[in-house]
Amino acid sequence: MRHGTINSLILGCLLLLCLMLVAPVRAQELTPRLSVFPHTFSLEVIPGEIVRNKIKIFNQSKVPIPLTTKIVDFTAEEESGRMLFDEYSQDPSFASRFWFKLDKPNFILDSGEIEEVWFEIQVPDNAEPGGHYSVLIFEPSLPSFYFEEKAILRNIPEIGILFLNSVKKFTLEPEFGQKLEVIEFSFPKEKKLVGLENLISRLSANVALAANINVVKDGYLNFILRIKNNDIYHIKPSGKVLIYNIFGKKVGEAEISQKTILPGKTRVFPIEFKPEIPERLKWLPASVSNFLVRNLFLGKYQAKLEITAKSPVVDGTFDPDVSGILTFFSLPWKFWLAITLISGTSGFYGWRYRERIKGAVRILFVGQKTDERRKTRRKQKKKVVKKQTEKIGGKRKKIKIKKKKK
Repeated sequence: MRHGTINSLILGCLLLLCLMLVAPVRAQELTPRLSVFPHTFSLEVIPGEIVRNKIKIFNQSKVPIPLTTKIVDFTAEEESGRMLFDEYSQDPSFASRFWFKLDKPNFILDSGEIEEVWFEIQVPDNAEPGGHYSVLIFEPSLPSFYFEEKAILRNIPEIGILFLNSVKKFTLEPEFGQKLEVIEFSFPKEKKLVGLENLISRLSANVALAANINVVKDGYLNFILRIKNNDIYHIKPSGKVLIYNIFGKKVGEAEISQKTILPGKTRVFPIEFKPEIPERLKWLPASVSNFLVRNLFLGKYQAKLEITAKSPVVDGTFDPDVSGILTFFSLPWKFWLAITLISGTSGFYGWRYRERIKGAVRILFVGQKTDERRKTRRKQKKKVVKKQTEKIGGKRKKIKIKKKKK
């Protein structure tokens, strides 16, 4: 009876474990998963042009998925670049969502099936030159049984394709004006010694010089770069920040990753710089070498922007007329204060107890040589004494022999 109860408990535990393992698999099988190709269309068009192309959508889940489509215009949030849907404009000359026609706006995609969705873009004759941005969204229309299991969190995946439409303008005159503008090139406050900067600005008589004083805490630098797009087309800037020391020698650089800036918008480019570890310090552990490089980055430096950009109406890349120079002082004061205190304390006690230290040094280094000299001297003395005793003993023997003869 007892063995039967134990067997029943074991069997029940095994069944419960099996159910726990099967439930997530079932939920995973029911979760719709979609992928599309391509993800972005960057089209250069002219008023009155018709463009026809296709999108491939793939059902990666194990259940059929009914899909519906919608097209929405979008813009971007200032600085972050986050997408914002825009459905307010009803003018087809501005709102590119009215330019689309789909062959299959609604369809069912079987498990493992790849569907080609053809679309047509009809650019109006009165389309405004510049950038027009929209997104084509595929939305699953899921049945009610998908939401029956309340204990499982359900996702409704939506997948979109970006359309960056650039309507060209016909003009023979060259374009003037600054397409990109550096709004800000600075350090974040948490990386700066603000109190020291304020003190220097108060003591300095030159107001312009005091306003440009930047004192950072150490060699790990963070830059704030804000760039505005003044063009009517989207621009993709990228580049580097070059770091020079007081002698004009390049000591490092930081990458500026490429981002898209929509017309009239401003983007923030976070930039991080870490000094390179020299060859003579690479044998040390990474934590030690990084600590030393970070705190040995001391003195006056200069950071210069080097930016290139891409535009849909320019072949290849172009160098925008932007400049940014940032002069700063690196002062890892915590590290150097600790070094100064340790050096000062060591020097003070070394001077105060210099006689004792000299004696200890003699014992450690000079004492060994004196001991050796003493040993050699003793050996020499013993040899001399031996010889003298041998001579005296020999003379005594001769005297004794003479006496016996007499």
